[in-house]
Formats: sequence, structure tokens, C-alpha cells
Amino acid sequence: MSIHIISAPFENPIHETQQTFRALLSATSRPGTVVRLPLPDAAPSPFTRSLCSIALTLFDDTTPIWLDDALASDDVLQYLRFHTAAAIVAERSDAAFGIMADARDLSDFSAFSVGDATYPDRSATLIVQLPSLTGGAEVNLSGPGIEHTTPASPTGLSDGFWHWWNENANRYPCGIDMIFTDGIAVMGLPRTTKVSF
Repeated sequence: MSIHIISAPFENPIHETQQTFRALLSATSRPGTVVRLPLPDAAPSPFTRSLCSIALTLFDDTTPIWLDDALASDDVLQYLRFHTAAAIVAERSDAAFGIMADARDLSDFSAFSVGDATYPDRSATLIVQLPSLTGGAEVNLSGPGIEHTTPASPTGLSDGFWHWWNENANRYPCGIDMIFTDGIAVMGLPRTTKVSF
């Protein structure tokens, strides 16, 4: 791995992690809205710079992380351990965050922790890399943070994704939350959001 990638994740780490946190908060409080992220200069392959921004902002040594096979390269593991000290776990059910390179492989949210009636907050957030946050088949989102409905059209999702998502939303207050990224921006999809076609 390049020394540049290891030594300089953000030009101004404090300022840019604060900006990233605000961007993620904006995206999750306004589901379906595309929000740009501040990006580091470089990322370890096959991570994108947006995944690095999210990791540098949200992960620390108390955060168990699950990576799909496509992302679990030696460079990515070294980067995450060096910058976040997060534990990399083998089982999806043990993860606070799951990071995936391909949403088409996501067919069962229940493999991740969805919390329980006593502790619904003990659920996972999935961060999923997509080709684009626009240009796909359009659906309408509704729920908290949306006045009536708002359109969303991310690409790269499997045919059954939105049906699975509604099943997840019906578990509320349990259920997983999701963040989509296209390498530059993010779109939040909290468990309170429902989909119509």
C-alpha cells in the first residue's frame, strides 16, 4: 500500500470528518436525498474514496465491521486497522456495520443484526457501493424526513430489493439501516422509510 494512502487520509482530518458526519446526518434524516461527501485524496483498492470518508468518520476501536469478499483486500484491512482500529468480524450477525461492493448479493437482511424489542438500536447499518445513485428504476419513498413522497432511482439493486426493504421497514423499531454510495455521494435509507412503486 502507498505511504500516501496510509499517512494522509484527509488533508484536514478534524474538519473533514465533521463535514462527513454532517453529510451523513443530512442524508439519513432526508431519505432519498443525494448528498456529496468530502473525499480523501486516495483510497486502498478496491475501496472507494467515499467508503474511506465514511470509515474515517464512523468507525473506531469499538466498532465491529463486516466486509464482503470483494472488499476484504489486504490493503483495505490494513487501512481500516491503521486509521480506525475497528475489529473486522467474520460473521454478519456480529457486525455493527456491513460494507458491500455489490447490492445484488444482498438478498437477506436478517443475516445482520436487526436488534430486538428491548434494544432496537443494537442493529446493523449496511453501507453499499452502487454504480450510481440515480438513473435506475424509480420508486417513491415515504416516512419520517419526507413531507409526502420523494423519488429515488439508484442503480445496481437486485429485482427483489425494494420488496425486501419494505419487509425490513415493517420490523420497525427493529431492522437495519442502509447507506448507499456511488464513490462520491451518499443516500440514506433508514428503517423508517417505506417504498411504493
